[in-house]
Amino acid sequence: MSKQKDLKIYISADIEGITGVVAWDETEEGKPDFNYFRKVMAQEVNAGIEAAFDKGAQEVVVRDAHGHARNILPSELHRKAKLIRSWSNGPLGMMEGIDRDYNAVMFIGYHAKAGTPNSPLKHTYSGQIFDLCVNDVSLPEAGWNALIAGYYKIPLIFASGDKALCTQVKSLIDTVITVPVKEGIGKACLTLHPEEAQALIKKGVSEAVDKFDQMKPFTLTAPYLLKITFSDESVAWRAKWYPGAQLKNERTLFFESKDFFDLLRFFHFVVA
Repeated sequence: MSKQKDLKIYISADIEGITGVVAWDETEEGKPDFNYFRKVMAQEVNAGIEAAFDKGAQEVVVRDAHGHARNILPSELHRKAKLIRSWSNGPLGMMEGIDRDYNAVMFIGYHAKAGTPNSPLKHTYSGQIFDLCVNDVSLPEAGWNALIAGYYKIPLIFASGDKALCTQVKSLIDTVITVPVKEGIGKACLTLHPEEAQALIKKGVSEAVDKFDQMKPFTLTAPYLLKITFSDESVAWRAKWYPGAQLKNERTLFFESKDFFDLLRFFHFVVA
């Protein structure tokens, strides 16, 4: 079994793509099933962490990236991993703490973008966004976050979540290893047993780390044109006052820059 030495891995974890999650109240603190699914979320993340360490990773940092970002209880996480909790209110959002010291990025529990059929909890960040595009490439949260990793020259090597999300990620990055843990059927879903999902995640992460050297960061060519179509025209009207923003119609906003970080800053102030 090959080992990757001195590998530092960043995991961004969401909950809507976790095994069995099919309704919004299962993702909300205070609702009856939330505590169960927060444990399953931690278990799937731990499966990825364990595989990374088994393959020789020296450090794994997990970014809790759902809701209030305090879903994974520290005592539930693999003892060798580190955890980023809550929001700093900075522009990196679901990729809080990422920098060039990392070698690889993984997404666990991710979901498909807004408007995706057969994906019960599909959305793109807030419910305010109908479509998010960079250089005319429509992106799920995984695509936007992979671009953030790409800005720091770090490849996305693994993603797990619903089947539709895995299809969307593979269409953007053909080298990424994906593990679908459930499949949407309208507003229902066909789901794996949590232990089977964890076993597949562990296997997928092992494969991804083995192929790490073959994977390239996800980037697009500058200048970058960000196009956001909002669900509500009043949100687009408010956002148009950001310097450099252009309102193209009542719901669609354009912003262009040669520096991708300018797009992150724009997104932070008009969406996050």
